[in-house]
Order: sequence, then structure tokens, then C-alpha cells
Amino acid sequence: MITVEIKGAKGVAIAEVAICCDEQGLEILLEKLLYLRNKKDHIHFMTPAWAGNELSEIKQGGEDYSLVNHLRFVKL
Repeated sequence: MITVEIKGAKGVAIAEVAICCDEQGLEILLEKLLYLRNKKDHIHFMTPAWAGNELSEIKQGGEDYSLVNHLRFVKL
């Protein structure tokens, strides 16, 4: 499980991003990042609501956090 959540996204100048994952989620994240190591490419992580399965829709943060449905990593 991986979730990406933003704290302070609603009208606050300073926002905080929390990436929460369990052991399986960490393995998936590492595998995808290693894929990018030697390429100029990008990968997407999305929730089921956005036709993906990499991100969970179950929030791990408190009331102050908003769930992110799409995360994109870009290797420059």
C-alpha cells in the first residue's frame, strides 16, 4: 500500500507532502524508481479512482491531509 497525501493544500502558503507505505508498497516504489535509474522517462502512480492501482485510496494521515490521486516521477 502506498498513499500520497498533502497537508495544508487548502489555501495555505506552505504545504507538506506525506508518502505513506507498508513493506509491499515500499518494494513497489523501489522497483519503479530503479526502472527510471538509467532512462529519461517517467512513471505514474494513481489511485483506483484514476484508473490506477499503485496508490491506495485509504488515507493514513489525519483530518489535515488530502489524498493525492496522481503522482508522477520524471527522470531528467
